Amino acid sequence: MNSLAASAALRRLMLGLALSLAAGSAAAAESARPAATVFEHALSGEQAGKLLGPAAGALKSAALLRGSFTQRKFLKELPQPLASNGEFVVARGLGVDWHTLKPFDATVVLTPQAMIQRGADGSSKRIAADQQPGLRAVGEVFDALFSLDLAKLGDSFQLYGEASGKDAWTLGLVPREAAFAKLIERIQVSGSTQPQHIVLFEGSGDRTEIDFGPLATQREIGEADRRLFAP
Repeated sequence: MNSLAASAALRRLMLGLALSLAAGSAAAAESARPAATVFEHALSGEQAGKLLGPAAGALKSAALLRGSFTQRKFLKELPQPLASNGEFVVARGLGVDWHTLKPFDATVVLTPQAMIQRGADGSSKRIAADQQPGLRAVGEVFDALFSLDLAKLGDSFQLYGEASGKDAWTLGLVPREAAFAKLIERIQVSGSTQPQHIVLFEGSGDRTEIDFGPLATQREIGEADRRLFAP
């Protein structure tokens, strides 16, 4: 991964995922910073596979993942988090479609070829991957994160993990490249049969928390879903 380009690309993606936050209304008062004891327990790829068990196998075999999300952005400058919610699609080989519904409609699509920002009014902005080579690498990381592809995640992150209850687990990810870590310091993923909660700890001290509803999986990608990733 070209670390500087990847960091810039990830920053653009995170800004895109949070397009609605600039105008969002505050959610509940900020909770305490999540505990991160998971980062005291480094894992090998084999150990991580045993920890996640059937969840990783089931998601890795899916061609498409679909679900809903609630996102809260905690900024040091604000006393309360900014909230948004929506739906997403992760399609193997095609990319990630992240559709914010509230507080207003906006979509970010990340493919191996480009990142596309789409507004509810039909407006569109496209950044080609050959202009930002790190976009492709960032797309691969997000794909691996949602599908719990431990082999791919292990290429970019040091893995940590611990059991957190019956059939429940928490996975910690620390970027291997220093430039990437300046943007995202670490990532914490928790769940049972699927990822249910993700925390992105940013180098700035801010953080983003994302909660997921039940994931739907498909073994084939339909034509309607393929059109989501059209240029």
